[in-house]
Amino acid sequence: MSCGIGIHNLSDMYYHSKQLLTKPFETQMTIIKSHSPTYRQARETLSASPLMRGVTAAALEELMADASQCRLGDGERVFSQGEAADYWYLVITGRVDTLREGYDGECRVVQLVEPGQLLAPIVMFMPSLEYPVSARASGSTSLCRFRRQQLHALCRSEPELALRVLEIAGQALCKRIDDVENLSSRNGPQRLAAYLYELSLLQGKTITLPLSHRELAAKLGLRPETLSRLLSNLRRQGVLQGQRLSWTIIDRERLRGMQLPTAD
Repeated sequence: MSCGIGIHNLSDMYYHSKQLLTKPFETQMTIIKSHSPTYRQARETLSASPLMRGVTAAALEELMADASQCRLGDGERVFSQGEAADYWYLVITGRVDTLREGYDGECRVVQLVEPGQLLAPIVMFMPSLEYPVSARASGSTSLCRFRRQQLHALCRSEPELALRVLEIAGQALCKRIDDVENLSSRNGPQRLAAYLYELSLLQGKTITLPLSHRELAAKLGLRPETLSRLLSNLRRQGVLQGQRLSWTIIDRERLRGMQLPTAD
């Protein structure tokens, strides 16, 4: 199955215009030379990644020599759930959202991958050899793509890198355990309060929701209409103010207290 994005070698890079997810791409390409700022940015972003900390310059150059880069428009797919997992990615600019399609047909956002972060490195070691989620660009996004075999070979030659891959896998497992606990031990209002409080710690008192209401509702295990009602309740209580995706936290301490599960 093709991932449906125009990708090219970094030493002779191209990028394509925005295309529809459901149709074959009519790729329009522009050459970007290997000595261009775009190439240097990809190299610098990769070397600054925690996974690549301590990796030799020679190993990084070997990765870059066989890497690819693509540019995607908002909503374009990087790969689809169930597709052959042949590549892992580095987000250079923009953002990539990973989504899992449930048995009910609803797509739920699993992770938001920001610039400088890696996409699907752990998947390269999964026995199924398939992506367990789909990935799509959120806004204009630039990615650097690497082959599965490159990461395997680098882990064999760089033992410290192999340990960091295990560390990332452990962090991902802990995050999933926390998510399960959040869904099982908190009710809907508490889950929303916890989400908004954690977002305020990252963005400050003025926050922008990174997900649509439908996506956020699915992530929190709520119906969209329930999420809208809970936000309206928080606004009436003077905890926050705003609308749609833009909100200001008025009483962060009260919001922090609202996230705590109550004892039965």
